[in-house]
Amino acid sequence: MKKTATTIFLLIFFYSFSQQKSVDQKVDSLLSLMTLKEKAGQMLNIGLPAILEGDYWGEREKTIYDSAKFKKLIVDYAVGSIHNTPGYPAERKGWFQIVKKIQDAAMTKSRLGIPVLYGIDNIHGANYVNGSVLFPHQIAVAATWNTDMSKICGAITSYESRAASLPWNFNPNVDVAMNPLWGRISESFGEDPYLISEMGAAYVKGSQENGLQDAKSTAVCLKHFVGYGAGRNGKDRANALIPENSLRQYYLPPFEKAIKNGAMGVMISSNAVNGIPCHVNKYYITDILKGEMGFRGVVISDFSDVDLLVGGHLTAKDKREATKKAVNAGLDMLMNPFDADVVDFIVDLVEKGEIPMSRIDDAASRILRLKFELNLFKAPYSDPKNYPDFGSKKHVDANYEMASEAITLLKNKNNILPLSSTKKVLVTGYSANSINVLNGAWSRSFLGRETKYNDPSKLTILDAIQKQVGATNVEFVQGTNYLEDINSDKAVEKAKDVDYVIVCVGEIPASEKPSDINELQLPEAQQDLIKKLSAAGKPVILVMVQGRPRIIREVEPLVDAVIMGYYPGDEGGRAISDILFGKVNPSGKLPYTYPKFTGNALTYYYKKTDIRDANWGFDGFYPQFEFGFGLSYTTYEYSNLKMSTENWKGNQELNVSIDVKNTGSREGKETVEVFIKDLVATVSPDCKKLVRFSKIGLKPGETKTVTFSLNSSDLASIGMENKWITEEGEFELQIGGNPQALLKKAFYYSE
Repeated sequence: MKKTATTIFLLIFFYSFSQQKSVDQKVDSLLSLMTLKEKAGQMLNIGLPAILEGDYWGEREKTIYDSAKFKKLIVDYAVGSIHNTPGYPAERKGWFQIVKKIQDAAMTKSRLGIPVLYGIDNIHGANYVNGSVLFPHQIAVAATWNTDMSKICGAITSYESRAASLPWNFNPNVDVAMNPLWGRISESFGEDPYLISEMGAAYVKGSQENGLQDAKSTAVCLKHFVGYGAGRNGKDRANALIPENSLRQYYLPPFEKAIKNGAMGVMISSNAVNGIPCHVNKYYITDILKGEMGFRGVVISDFSDVDLLVGGHLTAKDKREATKKAVNAGLDMLMNPFDADVVDFIVDLVEKGEIPMSRIDDAASRILRLKFELNLFKAPYSDPKNYPDFGSKKHVDANYEMASEAITLLKNKNNILPLSSTKKVLVTGYSANSINVLNGAWSRSFLGRETKYNDPSKLTILDAIQKQVGATNVEFVQGTNYLEDINSDKAVEKAKDVDYVIVCVGEIPASEKPSDINELQLPEAQQDLIKKLSAAGKPVILVMVQGRPRIIREVEPLVDAVIMGYYPGDEGGRAISDILFGKVNPSGKLPYTYPKFTGNALTYYYKKTDIRDANWGFDGFYPQFEFGFGLSYTTYEYSNLKMSTENWKGNQELNVSIDVKNTGSREGKETVEVFIKDLVATVSPDCKKLVRFSKIGLKPGETKTVTFSLNSSDLASIGMENKWITEEGEFELQIGGNPQALLKKAFYYSE
């Protein structure tokens, strides 16, 4: 036995470290040595608590292993992957110890010594690693309209994740968020497929720009394939109805773009589309994702979603049948958090001919390939000392800059903002004095509500304002909590003695099912506070800290300025204060359409018949604020729109240029947005679609000429045969920085 074990070890050493062999050759060599059970073991992803003492969901303050569970899962079953936290946000040294313990056992005590692939939901920074920066959530990153920001977010998240020996990140989220009720819109890049595609690809590049072998890179795992953000009722994991043409027009492009840029992981959506659970949809997983898109990475289930096929979707009679359906559909790795029963099911199903061995070989090969790509056989964990920039000032500064560029000014009546720092202000409202609301969910804990994990050095909105203008110039009254009045009458009384009122509203941090709501209206108690303060006669500035747009139709006319903060992260308080008082000129633009009515929520790319009004006209689009909208403390003038031709033919490019001038007195950043409108098409065309954007900086009085090159594919849409086509006919180019004031030029396209 000793001689056999030594021989196997030498074989593994050879194919793992040989520079002469390609990754695929290494995978094939290792696969040839594996038993069916070992291959099935690679397909299992468990939760870390499954090998710890105590209940899976029990509270812990330190990591204590259950020796029997540890041996069974890590050594006997040789699990391929682990996810989740020990129940608290470990420091990077603590994570190093956790991962090292697992990897040392996997690589020295299991028969073949294959390292474990550790994955985690580091959604907005390395949020489960204590001491890391907590970036704005993705919806805020999208609001920067700056792909460099998304790239930086990916790069720093990777660096700080690897500092904790966490090589696989279950992010970015490239779902298309169609319904503003959906709580996970905060984790998305918004409603527009092109903006999502560009931001998602930039995040992928930042995460693994130097290649996965690099010790500062992490592999990404795109979420969630496909249609998670389109739930018919806006609830988490809700069934979506997506016809084939819509699937291809809107939902697939962000995944395709990210995969072309090197994404090696895809997580399947928990919901069903057209009644078919995504986890058993072979057409989506095998035919489209692995076939049409050529995806060579790992397809993983979401948390316990094989079980959900039985108890939720009711499409399998038991877990064995669910496992069979999911694996045959193309699932490579099953996130089965609690135990290893799916491994036994897979072995039995293969032995009985219900799953082909080729399917298991494909799944195991993909998992092994990713492990080789990540260099885990040579470096299964990272020394935290090799990451001196972890939580550094450089990373904090990048975090602050991202929050500053994201925050969006939506109203500024009579240019009331920025405020003078010599005036007296009242700060009130649910989100005014909370780090947790600024950070949102996935912040040291799943829901982000645990105050004990907060960094005491970070500033709430109140803290930052007090630091900016002096405590003597600031009055604070809580006013309300999320749903209930606390002391709004006291806030109104204090308002009489100040120059301005800053009322900060918001959402309770939540994700997944806890983020489900039944009403899109901003909670009544928070709206009542705004109404009372408005009646006090002092100028009111509304600051919104929330993951999704909440209806403010009744209170918006009562306030003088509106700032959308999204979930801006732990530098958000400082960034919001700096915008309020003019240290920063806001430049964010909405990455979604902000609805005015709960029952009338449309994306900006609606069909014309969607906006038929009660008088039989076409004036039924009622946004509170439009997609792409955002104000500045300066003004911009667009002029001299030019196109290289008005008769575009074949595959030639259309070159577009426009002059943008800063006509105000402050330096600023402006996003130039380019839309195409198809005037007539075989399939009813969208109102318009975003095809390019560029963010530029301009000094007062400065003019820049911004140029774009468009391809014929930018004119394409999904036709009646569910394929991309570019039809001859008239189109309209629309360009500008404000969706209500776009410059327009018509052109004709022919083959």
